[in-house]
Amino acid sequence: MTSFIPCVKWVKQGVSLHQNTIKLSQQELKELTEIKPKEKELSKSDKKDYGLDNYDEEEMDMSGAMSISGLAVYNNTDFNDSDTDSDKLDEILKPDDNLVLVGNVKKTECSLEVYVYNDNDKDFYIHHDIILKHPPLCLEWFGSVGNFCAMGSMSAVIEVWDLDLIGCLEPTFRLGRKKKKNPERNYGHTDAILDIAWNEHLPHILASGSVDETTLLWDLETNEPHTRMENFGDHVQSLKWHPFESQTLAVGSSDFYVYDCRTYDTYKNWYIKGKVEKVHWDPSNGFLCYIGTDRGQLICYDCRADKPLWKYRGHENEVTGIYVWEKFIVSSSTDETLKVWDRENKHLIKIREFSGALHSLDGCTDNPFLVAVGGSGTSKFQLFDINDFSLKTC
Repeated sequence: MTSFIPCVKWVKQGVSLHQNTIKLSQQELKELTEIKPKEKELSKSDKKDYGLDNYDEEEMDMSGAMSISGLAVYNNTDFNDSDTDSDKLDEILKPDDNLVLVGNVKKTECSLEVYVYNDNDKDFYIHHDIILKHPPLCLEWFGSVGNFCAMGSMSAVIEVWDLDLIGCLEPTFRLGRKKKKNPERNYGHTDAILDIAWNEHLPHILASGSVDETTLLWDLETNEPHTRMENFGDHVQSLKWHPFESQTLAVGSSDFYVYDCRTYDTYKNWYIKGKVEKVHWDPSNGFLCYIGTDRGQLICYDCRADKPLWKYRGHENEVTGIYVWEKFIVSSSTDETLKVWDRENKHLIKIREFSGALHSLDGCTDNPFLVAVGGSGTSKFQLFDINDFSLKTC
């Protein structure tokens, strides 16, 4: 397995609990984490009441499983002589810090890395990382009840990690269930998950697309899927919720689809030569949606029309990322290039060549001129500034 960055995601400023440090005395921490003798063992009736009598049957199923011991890294945060080193100071985030989530696949291990970037101070460093059991394929940040990252992989189960916990070994909860002895009770996807999208207008809704040719809408209040869309005829590669309409979802598969999710079978689709790799709504014009294909094409659709507004052979290989903001369209590809286009005139402004294939791209929510790029080779993870076309490395 080679080393590469399959997915990157910016997190907006001011969402992390690290800005409000948790102060626990050593005695308080001991009382919270210590197992008292009478709590060490559950009776058979207790196991039945808590649903633990069939625990061994579950291969994957954790709902709301957070351990208080995860708070141990935050104990006694009053600064003293031993806390003045830079590592301790770096753990506390500033209000104008951004997080960048990076799925990293290495030869021997894979991880979710949480970077800190501060545009004012020009700080750029790894805050902490999480060791993963499965290579990540996609990730999405959501903040309905906290600071969370939903991650998809080959396992067909979505893992949800609390980004405010350092040193956690298990996800906070999982979406999807696999039972060894009762397969009829399984739910969720049955194959690798290729994309995840959070609905900011309906923050309890998360959409996921899979190799199993389905799209699921998950209810984060129950951790179960309540809508299933299928019959795409191919892998569901890319998802994007509409910037203004809570019910509208763009789906990229063998064709391009726009769903009205109030009913699972109401949609409009457009035939595409090849396959759709990425979809991205225009942030200022709710009728326009951009797609990138496996043949390197960039296509813009007005969803009220049957034919595209324009299409262009933007790359030699598949398009792996699209980012749109005001005057610019930014695209990445496995042809080892990042390209900046004029949004109005569609002409090419800048080509940035890399020394490896690019696999992921995302724009910063608080500094729209800054994009995160993930790839392979020597250009694994970097930040690119559209203003001066400079690269920022950690």
